[in-house]
Amino acid sequence: MAKGRIHVYVGPTCPADEIRERFPEVVIHPPVAHGDLLGSEPAAGDVAVVVDDFAPHRPGARHKEYLHALDRGVTLVGTAGVGALRALELGAFGMRGLGTVHELYRSGVLDGDDAVAVAHEEEAPYAALSVSLVNLLAAARAACAEGVLRAAEIERVVDALRREYYPSRTQDRVIHLLRRAGRPRLADWYARRVADDPHIFDQQRRDCLAAIEVARRMVAEGVVGRVEGAGDAAWRTVLLRGWRNHFVAEQGNPPLGQRLAYQQVFNPYYARVWSRYLEDSLPGGGDVTRLPLTAARERESRLADADCPVPDLSDPREVALLLSAEEPADVQAVAAHLRRTGDPGAGPFPRAAGQGTVRALSDDDSRVLLCHIWQIPSAELAGECRARGIPDVGTAVRMLRPFVTDADMRPGSLRAETA
Repeated sequence: MAKGRIHVYVGPTCPADEIRERFPEVVIHPPVAHGDLLGSEPAAGDVAVVVDDFAPHRPGARHKEYLHALDRGVTLVGTAGVGALRALELGAFGMRGLGTVHELYRSGVLDGDDAVAVAHEEEAPYAALSVSLVNLLAAARAACAEGVLRAAEIERVVDALRREYYPSRTQDRVIHLLRRAGRPRLADWYARRVADDPHIFDQQRRDCLAAIEVARRMVAEGVVGRVEGAGDAAWRTVLLRGWRNHFVAEQGNPPLGQRLAYQQVFNPYYARVWSRYLEDSLPGGGDVTRLPLTAARERESRLADADCPVPDLSDPREVALLLSAEEPADVQAVAAHLRRTGDPGAGPFPRAAGQGTVRALSDDDSRVLLCHIWQIPSAELAGECRARGIPDVGTAVRMLRPFVTDADMRPGSLRAETA
């Protein structure tokens, strides 16, 4: 079995170059964001060390995304930054927390992500532009140990610094705030210490590096992550599947989502494919290589009229079913459409469907065109959508638009696949 790898999601807490120098085998990622834990990497047997997220610049990974990674066999470690807080929240489900910052959360000394929040650059190397409250707590405790501050005063000092909005809490501002709070001796001491060693109170950086060292041992021991205490796995919701599909649909060349959309819209017999998918998705389903030539109309009608389930595009078997009628020429046609329209957003889960150089069809025009493609009256449009695995007409309209250019809408100019 291949040895697992270490993935580190880090930004302002610790420079990537420093991590690479000390741990050359580590795969370094930007701060963790929505979708990062839903793909094929990190994989089963890997250890993912989560340190930072992109807040407030981009949405962070949702809690169910962490559970999804654990469920795939990824060992999740949270430390130093928002990762330490997520490890506390998800510790009962199998995520591991490491380091002093995590212990501060676990013991109740810290209770919110504001304690680890800093302003930072939006692009690599994501340099910190302010000082985190947890590192200032480390400084206050060090001042107490050196006799500069009494233990009873630590909480008051930290509270005074907490009241400053975190992006404004620069080193110079911290020194000013300490003087304004009537603590000039502490301000002078702090200024000298950080001038001599900018990392002297950087508890987050120390936690990050220590956690990677532990991750090394985990990989050597062959640990495999798993979800714990999740009962009947009710966390695997349709919403989670939709998130996963959104990101999986963008993979491939041409992207998987565009290939599937092309089949659903332009394959005249796709209702059969969808019916077979529904049948084979049930326990005891059949062989994906065999497409039925006929089916009981009553059975097809019942399946088509049921609520439209959301496929799992991360499951190779489901994808094989959904694309079982795809021909090499279809893949070439999708690629040609992308070159012709310049629109990467086609598919059932597009980021920005209908944008690019394609003409933005009105809803009415799109419905008329769909009826023409499928050779049905408008009254049957909603039913035909469901029969093709498209939940509603609005979704079908969004799937169609990126495949259609101005030329396609001129009288007599519809391309062959729409005939």
